[in-house]
Amino acid sequence: MEEIKKEEVKVKKEKVVKATILKNTALKEVPEADYFFGGHAPAGFDGTCGLPVDREDLRMVFDKVFAPADNFLFYKQKDKEVYLVIVPIKYSTMIGDYNNSLEGDFQKHAISFLNEGSVNLDTLRAKLARIVKFVKYTDR
Repeated sequence: MEEIKKEEVKVKKEKVVKATILKNTALKEVPEADYFFGGHAPAGFDGTCGLPVDREDLRMVFDKVFAPADNFLFYKQKDKEVYLVIVPIKYSTMIGDYNNSLEGDFQKHAISFLNEGSVNLDTLRAKLARIVKFVKYTDR
């Protein structure tokens, strides 16, 4: 009978980092590193921030307030009438080394229509316009 030698096999677990797929208002993919301090989205981003807004009328209003070329992101939570505006790092006023931001931090602004029941285009435009003061366009 042949003796089988057992070799100790070490299994090395590698951390698998799932890339977050971000889309602008043209629904084209944009680089994750442009939006998150440290280059990567925080864990659970997809679950908490929802999906890119796909309603054409809402995206048209958004693009009138924020130029499509600036690639601001417009997301909607999956189960609520809450919209998120995600500002690219280069235009953000609150993210950076100077304020001890953690990797994955990003500047977002929530716009809620929970009390109204559903989104109204005029109200959306007014709420988006209030966000502009939190954006610095010096890095264009």
